[in-house]
Amino acid sequence: MSSLELVKLNVGGKIYTTTKSTLCKYPQSMLGAMFNDCMSNHLDENGCVFIDRDGQLFKYILNFMRSSRLGLPSDFKDLDQLSVEADFYQITSLIELIDELRQPVPDPKVCIRYLEVIEVRTGNLATMPTMNSRIKTIISGRRDVIHKYLSPHQIHPAERERLQLNTGKDFTEIALTGSNVRLQVGECLRNQGWSLSESQMSTFPSREAIVHNYKDRWCLEEIKNDNSLETSQYNGIENDSMEELSLIHDDSV
Repeated sequence: MSSLELVKLNVGGKIYTTTKSTLCKYPQSMLGAMFNDCMSNHLDENGCVFIDRDGQLFKYILNFMRSSRLGLPSDFKDLDQLSVEADFYQITSLIELIDELRQPVPDPKVCIRYLEVIEVRTGNLATMPTMNSRIKTIISGRRDVIHKYLSPHQIHPAERERLQLNTGKDFTEIALTGSNVRLQVGECLRNQGWSLSESQMSTFPSREAIVHNYKDRWCLEEIKNDNSLETSQYNGIENDSMEELSLIHDDSV
């Protein structure tokens, strides 16, 4: 049989036409042995070489032998069965390629952003803490995160221009403005997918008044990608490490 001679195959009832040279491209494979006269072949009633295997999947096997490339549709779901077929035909390079494709795709890397809102109020025991006079409210976190997620009107005017001029990745504390700004910021963050992971209130006496400290810690999970906030480093330390460092803030503010 010439290497360019046409060969007709009946694979599981599906007819294929190819050449001997294609079938012998991988001599150590089952097909290589079959058409190098190392094995006897069974013919069907039409003279086609009969192979009792999956005829639909054989087209991927044959195309790989033609081009040494595995072309699969984007919605292909029979990778496990194709692996079985490749193992039957003993095409080593195809077996290895399918094994690589069967490896689980790693989950996207997720980074967690943190922001803390700290508010100090003062009053007396006879009033509700939230009705007491607000001394100050600040938000602490990365500059670029604060700039991205907070509304400008929530930021104290003296801080607003400074933040717009410098939206780097260093950590800072920004003064907020508004009588109910802590609640407004919480609503703003929640509407953008942030979750309140911790909320604390501490009370201590100060002369004739009572001081109430509120601390809300907000977190947001973000998928890392080339355009996300975490793609660079800060002072030689990976951003994920910096995020962990950002969890520690001065509660006395």
